[in-house]
Amino acid sequence: MTKKTTLLFVQIYILSFCLLYAQSIKIICGDSLYKAYLNKQYPGFEKSYEKTLEQISIQAEQNKHFKVNNATYSINVVVHVVWKDSSENLADSIILNQIQVLNEDYNRLNADTGNLRPLFKPIAGNAGIHFNLYQIIRKHTDSLFKISLTSGTTPNGMKFDSLGGSSAIDPTHYLNIWVCKIQPLTVGMYTLGQILGYAFPPNNLSNWPSNSGAPHPGEDGVVIDYRCFGRNNPNIITIGSQTITIKGRTPTHEIGHYLGLRHIWGDGATFGNNNCTGNDGIQDTPNANNQSNFDCNTSKNTCVDTNLGWTTTDAPDLVENYMDYSSESCMNMFTQGQVSWMITTLQGPRSGLLTNILNYNLAQTTIYPNPAKNSITIQTSCNLNNTNINIQDMTGKVIYQSNVDLKDGKNTFFLPQINPGIYLLKIYNENFYSVKKITIE
Repeated sequence: MTKKTTLLFVQIYILSFCLLYAQSIKIICGDSLYKAYLNKQYPGFEKSYEKTLEQISIQAEQNKHFKVNNATYSINVVVHVVWKDSSENLADSIILNQIQVLNEDYNRLNADTGNLRPLFKPIAGNAGIHFNLYQIIRKHTDSLFKISLTSGTTPNGMKFDSLGGSSAIDPTHYLNIWVCKIQPLTVGMYTLGQILGYAFPPNNLSNWPSNSGAPHPGEDGVVIDYRCFGRNNPNIITIGSQTITIKGRTPTHEIGHYLGLRHIWGDGATFGNNNCTGNDGIQDTPNANNQSNFDCNTSKNTCVDTNLGWTTTDAPDLVENYMDYSSESCMNMFTQGQVSWMITTLQGPRSGLLTNILNYNLAQTTIYPNPAKNSITIQTSCNLNNTNINIQDMTGKVIYQSNVDLKDGKNTFFLPQINPGIYLLKIYNENFYSVKKITIE
């Protein structure tokens, strides 16, 4: 797509937002309501966010030939479990499972990659982003977290100790994820729908007006309803008589927003229909006239797209994309354009997530053999003394660690007994940091 980004919104992943109209229920997206509230509360927010996305878009276009698949970026994650009833206090196994889902989805290691239709396989992207579970914080609360459609009050109490929640841990350098019960959307006595999660896009570029840096830094991060966290979550979420399939893709979707992505249909819709005028600012994503209805309708082709660059045919709607509102069992990919956008965001307005490591150096390290069996050799372009080495599985669990000197920039070490699979090898000291993906046979 080529149109400039023109809409501001804080992304809310709405499972359904139903209005009673002519005795029928209509599913719509609630982003425009939240956008209007934020722009009213924080004057200049819309203009500032538009300028932020425009700058990211220009840089992403300049970097479109950058081979991000060769790099692995590591983000430390703090998960805040803010719970009232015991069912909301998710077990560590569920949290670890969700981290594994994120690492699969953002490295294209998810088992359902083969479900992508052949037309879209050439543009499927690997973000090379690894999520490291840094800390779990548990907080019992008596508070209820709800968005008011009448006053515009946002449900951010879970983010502050003083409001019954858990205050953020250094949101510049850590991705904070709050897991809690998000109360249903209501107007008066009517229940309209359920928010599954929401996230704020980047807000820390230096060119933002001084009075429009909304939300407050302590609110920056991702909020997920406790029923939608982890694909092994025993809690069930239903809308009406429909039980919703949960595969851990709500956090994948929301972190996409956190890294600057918009919905695949471009969020031009106002109460349900944008007539193909919306745009997500990503050049390789086909347009759509609206969101998917939490299904997997691969016959959906709502807009004419013949100038995408990667195909000469009219591409159908990309319902397999993580940034649609399709069924979580249908979602399985980001595009290369979306990957470029997220990496550009991570190198720019979200670069603080990487600066807790002094030098994030990926280009000067090689490892071999890869795949490996019994041993592995690390080679760098400089001598590194007192270097830490650890191997993590896809949940972020450290299964091996050592301390070595890389004399002449090289060292070979024998691997412990490790189950075959894909792992992250981290090499670091006070002046150097590198992450490489390795396969153990």
